[in-house]
Amino acid sequence: MRVKSSINYLRHNGWSVGLEGVILLLSTPFLLFPSAFPLLTFLALLFILCIWLAPLLLKKWPLPPATPLDATLLLLALTLIVAILVTADPNLTLPKTTGLILGIAVWRFLNRAIQSEWQVYGATAVYILISFGFIFMGTLSVNWLDKIPVLSQISALLPGGLLILPGSNAGVHPNRLAGILLFLVPFFLALLLGWLLLRRSKKELILWLVLFLTVAALLLLTQSRTGWLAALGSIFVLLVLWGLLLPGQHRLRPFVRGAVVLMLLASMAGVFIIGPDRLQSVWDDPAQQTAVGSLGSIGFRQEVWRWGITAVQDFPFTGTGLGTFSQVARRFYPVNVAPNYDISHAHNLYLQTALDLGLPGLITYLALILLTVVMAWQTAKWNERLRPLAVGYLAVLAAIHIFGLTDALVLGSKPTLIFWIILGTLSAMHRLSRTEIPPT
Repeated sequence: MRVKSSINYLRHNGWSVGLEGVILLLSTPFLLFPSAFPLLTFLALLFILCIWLAPLLLKKWPLPPATPLDATLLLLALTLIVAILVTADPNLTLPKTTGLILGIAVWRFLNRAIQSEWQVYGATAVYILISFGFIFMGTLSVNWLDKIPVLSQISALLPGGLLILPGSNAGVHPNRLAGILLFLVPFFLALLLGWLLLRRSKKELILWLVLFLTVAALLLLTQSRTGWLAALGSIFVLLVLWGLLLPGQHRLRPFVRGAVVLMLLASMAGVFIIGPDRLQSVWDDPAQQTAVGSLGSIGFRQEVWRWGITAVQDFPFTGTGLGTFSQVARRFYPVNVAPNYDISHAHNLYLQTALDLGLPGLITYLALILLTVVMAWQTAKWNERLRPLAVGYLAVLAAIHIFGLTDALVLGSKPTLIFWIILGTLSAMHRLSRTEIPPT
């Protein structure tokens, strides 16, 4: 019945899905790099607008399937319009705007195009390939850090600084590369655990194990302490999810729950060993040496956070303008950061979202994430076949939002295209699972 309905949908609407996909594919380069060819960027935006308005103008062009995210995304679009209108730096706002529009367009297309579980697997393959594409580009352009001698000796053997991406004058920072790696590290681990717990093909075990070890090793070499903590946090979330989802009689359920308890005890022991006095000392004087190198970047973050919070208080409803905080901070506030140093963003995803879209935008974004988490959880409960994917995407969302506490993959930046692929795939997965196994 499911296959027949999917075939019927594609038979009647496949032409519009295909046309939308072609337009989106052709528009992507110009929306990722909008300043390179302004005229083609304008045409790309125009074509995407036509696609979105087509169901209102053409009777044969169907509306996209309804999702729980529709109203929230509409509100997010309204805050985006406000953020564009108030900006004083259109050159900084343009790439973030086109990035957000591209992301929403990708979400909409995937929600329309995915009509079967096999198409979910295809979308997941695209997710993995695009993530690896960003990782490959980041690895070629990264400037490796020198914090931990052993890791620095290994990273010195890898290529770095070979490529300068448009809009990046000094190459990619390892923290940014770590943030991109977090799209795959917990995801591959979730699929690996899914094989072990659900007894899938042995070929899949080898595949997920090799991929997980590859991206985990690269994350280790970035020497990004924020990335490491986010990865550990996502692993904890991953184990909690599997512990809740496994049937009570499953033979491995006690081991999964035992691993959760061990991680909790290890975290508490670590805090106890370090002690609150030592933590306070690091916060007050972050430049001192530790086992993982100097934490001097905390002082920089403290300065940026201080003035970022002040800017949110000054512009609570509109924000400072999408992507403009780095310039607004210099103009209005006595930021104690070297004039030639690019602040880039607020180094906190939630603070940066409030600066970009105002407090209404931050609330809308948090609602979007909460709804996505609920959808993923319901999918994992309803559909055992898609459970490893749903758990993996949940762990990825946990990783990038833990990472966002002290750093950020800013909304509208190029890597966040992967984030919108997750939302589009989860929207389709939730719809497929809901119609197959109605919730009780």
